[in-house]
Amino acid sequence: MSSAQLRILVPVDTPELDLPLVELATSIATPHSDELHLIHVTAPTDAHKSGQESPMQQMADRAKSHDIGALVHLEEGHDVTEVIGQSVERWSCNMMIMGWKADIERTAILAASNRSLTKNLDIDTLIFKERDFAPARRILVPTGGGPHSILGIQIAYDLAQRWGSELEILRIARDNRCDPEDPLLHKYCEQLAQDTQLQLQLLNIDVPVRILPSSDVVKTVEERARDHDLVVVGASNDWRQEEYLSGSIPDKIANRVACSALMVRSAVTNDLKLSSIFWEQMIRLDLRPTDKWDAINQMIEVLIEEEQFPSTQRQRVLESALERERKSSTGLGHATAIPHAPIPDLPGIIGCLGICPEGLDFESSSGEKVHFIFLLLTPQQNYRSYIPVLAQIASLVRNDSMQEALLNAQTPAEVTARIKQFEID
Repeated sequence: MSSAQLRILVPVDTPELDLPLVELATSIATPHSDELHLIHVTAPTDAHKSGQESPMQQMADRAKSHDIGALVHLEEGHDVTEVIGQSVERWSCNMMIMGWKADIERTAILAASNRSLTKNLDIDTLIFKERDFAPARRILVPTGGGPHSILGIQIAYDLAQRWGSELEILRIARDNRCDPEDPLLHKYCEQLAQDTQLQLQLLNIDVPVRILPSSDVVKTVEERARDHDLVVVGASNDWRQEEYLSGSIPDKIANRVACSALMVRSAVTNDLKLSSIFWEQMIRLDLRPTDKWDAINQMIEVLIEEEQFPSTQRQRVLESALERERKSSTGLGHATAIPHAPIPDLPGIIGCLGICPEGLDFESSSGEKVHFIFLLLTPQQNYRSYIPVLAQIASLVRNDSMQEALLNAQTPAEVTARIKQFEID
């Protein structure tokens, strides 16, 4: 569990019925660190608003009994979305957990007054479809590999650790024939297994991955889900566009499984591109360190040389990166390592890319030499903010032709150009 602080906004629609939503938020929050902001919005003319304070406070007290800070906010406004949006900014919330009681289909979503919350607020958003909720015996995560799915894996892992639940990561190899003798299907399944394991390594999560060939993703997940599971699925990217709010595979899964479902949408900042982190001055082509510890040290010197942070903070930053590396190797396969350091109060992400022509032993389980070292300094207060960057790096280094192009690059500008072209493609 990360030490990063979460400030979770929980919009409560019906205080008498939404205790499971607060229970879920309490399970995600870290005791003695994170805080919940429980908000109930009423119209100025609502005659029943005075009776909502007591059940709201009871929910807050329930969270506090688990050592989670919880504050109650009773707000008035004609536009629920506007009030909640203002509340996110006022209390500096970095996650929102909201319930969804209606069906997850186009008509129900378009009729909802808060439908735009999921696409207008640039914070991690969890949509909870509750069906007889209790701490799950098993958490099933059908993953597709995008940033939303990666955040879903992290959320599911945190919950499994808190509840003592079994965690199963499921990747569907979509194939119309599903011929067990088909060598291309075998190759496809192997590629998906490697891809998913790489994502788990990025998150420092060690759990089994199940690869299942199927012609129908939704039906396969529906059949595999048990009554007392929690299914965690990455939200559809189409949620940002009102005309395509429903009908995607994640939507169908959440609506059809018999157990509770949690849809996760990562706050993907549009301008958070690799090329905006690893520009020319942040790239070193001919890195020849003696070992991985020397590599981390040299790359931090690059950041100081390029005035990315004050030299007075050198030891603090270096020790943070070394401490993370001591826990487990950040060598991830695909000739790549991603050492990183969580830094308190860092306003954004800082990075440096080192290319080692001769390769370097990063003491990873695969034993593969590393040619590409992506050093990242990330905000400790919102450690999930760098998940989209990890997803982009994973996609980049899986491309064999891109690896070859980066190794053969003659100038840092050529590396940046290759990365930008990859982002366009």
